[in-house]
Amino acid sequence: MKTWMKVVAVLVLVASIPLFAGTKGTSLAAEPEYTFYMITHSQSADVFWASVNKGMEDAAASLNVKAVYLGSTTSGDVAQMVSNLETVLAAKPDGIAISITDPNALDPLLRGAIKQGIPVVAINVKDFRAEKDAIPYLRYIGEDSYMTGATQAKAVLNAFQAMYGRVPKAAVFGTHEPGNIVQEIRAKGVIETVTAAGVKAAEITNITYDPAKASELMRAYLEAHPDVEYIATGNSAVAHWMVQLLKDLGRLGKTNEPMKEGNVFVGAIDLDEQVLNDIIAGDVVATIDQQPYLQGYFGIQLLYLWNKHSYMPGSDIATGPFLVDKSNADQMLKLLKEKGRL
Repeated sequence: MKTWMKVVAVLVLVASIPLFAGTKGTSLAAEPEYTFYMITHSQSADVFWASVNKGMEDAAASLNVKAVYLGSTTSGDVAQMVSNLETVLAAKPDGIAISITDPNALDPLLRGAIKQGIPVVAINVKDFRAEKDAIPYLRYIGEDSYMTGATQAKAVLNAFQAMYGRVPKAAVFGTHEPGNIVQEIRAKGVIETVTAAGVKAAEITNITYDPAKASELMRAYLEAHPDVEYIATGNSAVAHWMVQLLKDLGRLGKTNEPMKEGNVFVGAIDLDEQVLNDIIAGDVVATIDQQPYLQGYFGIQLLYLWNKHSYMPGSDIATGPFLVDKSNADQMLKLLKEKGRL
């Protein structure tokens, strides 16, 4: 009996050893079933794209697939996106998730991939062209770009109206990625919303994704357009740069201080710790969360489901817009610090 019990004990001990606990540097874990690539217009070091990358990695780990992130070194560099796509196609992937910032440039390669039977999903930026002209990818996962711009504009208009009893005299959308169609659609959402509300002048201006240059260009714009009372931005970091510029100029409109003629309110898009602190401090009116983690996660999940089971949702997956203002910024900051949520 004692011998039998010893054998059982040994078997239980062996069964409790993790499958991957083999020779040092080796693993008995199953080989990845598929290899997917995620191609975007920015590096994963960027706080927004780090969240997309985290979603991609978590989905890949849960599904036992390999996922590789390839982003442009310079944000919005379409030429590098094309080059990365060519590299990926040569590797014969099982699927591609890609932000379609320039449909004309990416169209030939993506259509070729789809004809070869490589499944493609769009993340973050879809092909905005008419359905008959659009790239026939499987689904889009991301924000409604027009509504993102419109939602930001409505939040700023409401705050301005509450403090000043009127709408801003003029507004400008400072785009940090000239030529990125999603920024143009967001700008359209802002401009059409404020114009419909009675703002007399509103337009888009290019300011680049460089803090010094962006501030210099916006400073010059404000000097030429002194009636501007609302700066809309398409990025949380850019919004903070505009806050710093307006503080230097003595023109920052704050949501928690008395009104002052000539001040300028700032609206943002996307989440990071800085913009949440700016909202709490009253320096930024609101930002729009498009939940980038979900874009990375669902991008890989949909490619897996299509490869494995030929399953696909019946429509695109909307991950935003979700408004973050002074009513919920504290809660979002807590989630960001505790769980890294973006």
